[in-house]
Amino acid sequence: MRRPRRQEEGRVRQGRNKKLAAAFRYDLERKGQNQWLAKIAAEFPLELPAAKVPTRPDEARAEYWHQFYWQAWEALRFDRQYGAMGGESPIGFIAYDAYARRYGLEGEAFERFLAFMTAIDTEWLIHVAAKAREAENK
Repeated sequence: MRRPRRQEEGRVRQGRNKKLAAAFRYDLERKGQNQWLAKIAAEFPLELPAAKVPTRPDEARAEYWHQFYWQAWEALRFDRQYGAMGGESPIGFIAYDAYARRYGLEGEAFERFLAFMTAIDTEWLIHVAAKAREAENK
């Protein structure tokens, strides 16, 4: 049995949360530094040739549909529990549900929203844990 709208043009296919997570990870870890290096290269082309400035890798390419999920994550990112001694828990289901209801996401669209938002939030938690370990080892 074929689900309605499954073959719809522009539909986000299964397995895309890896690309979304990679793009989000790139933005967390490298985007700001690479933009800064690009500005330096533009100002001082002899000292830093533009060819030496790192670029976004293909597996972390930002796509047009990522923006919706990044905006949703920015709106929900503080709707989580923080531990008394540090640490963060994942964003709760109730927050995702309320956000989705506000924007009319139901059925399969909500399932995709939940999967993509969980992937982004997992990348955030991994990033925060790595930063905490890095600070601890200094």
